Amino acid sequence: MTLEQIIDVTGEFTHLYELVMVHIEKSGGFAGPDAYFKTVQPLLDLLEVEIRIRYRPGMTQQQMKLIAQDWIDQQIRECGN
Repeated sequence: MTLEQIIDVTGEFTHLYELVMVHIEKSGGFAGPDAYFKTVQPLLDLLEVEIRIRYRPGMTQQQMKLIAQDWIDQQIRECGN
């Protein structure tokens, strides 16, 4: 399953978008597509690593959702500090 599919299945797209917006605001606002992708790609890479580390065979969609949700919440909290 790809990261995109996991985000789709878990319904965490809006939550992930919220994290992206927090990072963009923290970096001074939207500065064009290149800056956007330089912000988004590392976040997606980190989320993918988190899922790979915590995933176990047989996990339910709800368990996958909690992995993504917890990681996104943690990242949002860290941006606020």
